[in-house]
Amino acid sequence: MDVSQYLEIFIDETNGHLQNLSDCIMSLEKDPENMDTINEIFRAAHSLKGMAGTMGFKRMQRLTHDMENVFQEVRSGNMNVTSGLVDVLFQCLDAIDTYLENVKESSEEGTDDNEAIIQELNDILAAGTGNAPKKEIKTVEKEESPKESSDQNRFQKKYLDIEFSEKEKEELRKSEEKGMKLYGLTVYIQEDCLLKAARSFLVFKAVEDYGNIIVYNPSSQDIEDEKFGFDFSFYLASDAELDKIIEVSKAVSEIEEIVGEKVNYRELTDAAAKKEEEEAAAAKEAEKKQEEVPSVPAQAAPAAAQAKQTQAQTAKKQNSGKPVTNRTVRVDIEKLDALMNQVSELIIAKNSLVSIGSTADGGMGGANSQAFHEQIEYLERITTGLHESVMKVRMVPIESVVQKFPRMIRDLSKKLDKKMELYMTGEDTELDRTVVDQIGDPLQHLLRNSADHGLENAELRRKRGKPETGSIHLNAFQEGNNVIIEVSDDGNGIDTESVKGKAIERGLITPEQGAALSQKEIIDFLFMPSFSMAKQISDVSGRGVGLDVVKSNIEALGGDVEVKSVLGEGSKFTVRLPLTLAIIQALMVEVRQEKYAISLGSIETIEEIMADEIKYVQAKEVIHIRGMVIPLIRLDQLLDCEPADEERESLTVIIVRKGDKYAGLIVDELNGQQEIVIKSLGKYINNSTKIISGATVLGDGEVALILDVNTLF
Repeated sequence: MDVSQYLEIFIDETNGHLQNLSDCIMSLEKDPENMDTINEIFRAAHSLKGMAGTMGFKRMQRLTHDMENVFQEVRSGNMNVTSGLVDVLFQCLDAIDTYLENVKESSEEGTDDNEAIIQELNDILAAGTGNAPKKEIKTVEKEESPKESSDQNRFQKKYLDIEFSEKEKEELRKSEEKGMKLYGLTVYIQEDCLLKAARSFLVFKAVEDYGNIIVYNPSSQDIEDEKFGFDFSFYLASDAELDKIIEVSKAVSEIEEIVGEKVNYRELTDAAAKKEEEEAAAAKEAEKKQEEVPSVPAQAAPAAAQAKQTQAQTAKKQNSGKPVTNRTVRVDIEKLDALMNQVSELIIAKNSLVSIGSTADGGMGGANSQAFHEQIEYLERITTGLHESVMKVRMVPIESVVQKFPRMIRDLSKKLDKKMELYMTGEDTELDRTVVDQIGDPLQHLLRNSADHGLENAELRRKRGKPETGSIHLNAFQEGNNVIIEVSDDGNGIDTESVKGKAIERGLITPEQGAALSQKEIIDFLFMPSFSMAKQISDVSGRGVGLDVVKSNIEALGGDVEVKSVLGEGSKFTVRLPLTLAIIQALMVEVRQEKYAISLGSIETIEEIMADEIKYVQAKEVIHIRGMVIPLIRLDQLLDCEPADEERESLTVIIVRKGDKYAGLIVDELNGQQEIVIKSLGKYINNSTKIISGATVLGDGEVALILDVNTLF
């Protein structure tokens, strides 16, 4: 059987189980006696083992099997959870994650057997079962519950309902004449199983080692296409005992129950013949009654047909059971409903335009023109709503990125020998999926920076009157058209004098230049490639590839990063990201008859000023508006345009904002607000200033460049 079709499902589900295991093991370290957590870990490890076995990944299956063995002992009360056990379990998760990365790249798990980790698990298992005091487990006999009774009633001998073809009857007869035993079996799969077809074929593969399957119900093709519910039946001719057949079938993961018995060919065919006779008699009786009953009223016929169709659709829905993969985004059903409604409205608008177009030849004149313009306005409203709905569907919580960080901070705490705790808020803040996929590395670097460079050792923290355990905070929230992610710590803060000294030592500046630098300008050195304040290189830091990666990755997403730090108190890194990278509301402007777009999210106000209102501070143009001194930027000079023939008396200034900083952009004309689709320029132009972040195609086919005003600050 080809299981490659299930690869995407396997990758998705394994990712989910790995994250669940990581979270549960973190919780278990804090509360080793929590049986709910222990049971959850056991179930996740068991599911991973079954999935790996189904896909043929034997190394992953072996590792998860040994993890399952350990937790079986913990669950039974024969072993205690220790810090050493937790460390080994995290090594297991890392090894499984490596297997998974290999699967993503080559559809193979690789060749590493991870013998050292497996040996550690077995050593812990051997030592732990002898040392841990057994917990007293009380068993209470109870009456059979209604649920248990219901479960037993659910497991029926459905193989008895199979209708045999003449060919199948002949094969059953010949097998019995050869002295083979005939078995009828019905296999029930767990209803939360996502790989039903794979489980079914594993059962077939297991029992075919002991005999020959003669009859399938449903057919083997329907089973492979997953056109069945959560049970299937078959007849087997075998020399083995029934107990052995059931045993090897139950060894397959996610098989809930198997019912079966030895059968006799004569009894089977007699029962089938009797059933056919009963069905024929029942059909004849029903036909006779139909003749006696008045015909169905005409108006009732459609209702009856509709009810029949509904039943058929329901049955089809229950039997089709095809698993839904999680290859991209899990979407709230309400968002999909809203999107569907917008598409429905779009179809209505299209039909209205078609109708108007078909009547245009009839000479309706002005009335037709009026109706046409009304429909165009209606279509504009629908497309705007459709855009908003699609954007909401693309939005996913950043939780999928940040949920791996508590484990990382735990590992860093042990590696750096510092006590630290990570506090996260705003994990439900939503971002465009394309942004979420790319912010993991920058946030990881910021957290590692806080853990290594930010937090002091326990002795220094005690001297400063701080708690021994350092605090790192990750906070996310939405602000206008941006999402803000803050990473802060209560550590040492940035020693700007040391940074300045390092910059002078590397020859980046002279001591005289360093004396004139502001705190922000000094901190900006930390974002330069290969610039590191670590005294020695380790596997955590020291190679100067941390903060420069943060800056370049965030800017590539159209965002920016700011730093605020107080020596001895801590630092805060603020990352500002756009909600989406696909479609934005923009203000269209002209500079020397060339059109440009500026995101509305960056614009604070638009002002008309007189040329004589411009002042100078340190030889730079500024204006004074409502108590603020705002620097001016002439876009024609920034974009290397031809100088104007003459200076205008009245100037149009767009006040843009980034955080708590403002700037005024002088433009020639304003062309109104427009919804634009962002197109990347790729490597078509060498944009050294980075002010041009992309382009868009306007309604008349003209191309307008998009200005990223964040690069101006």
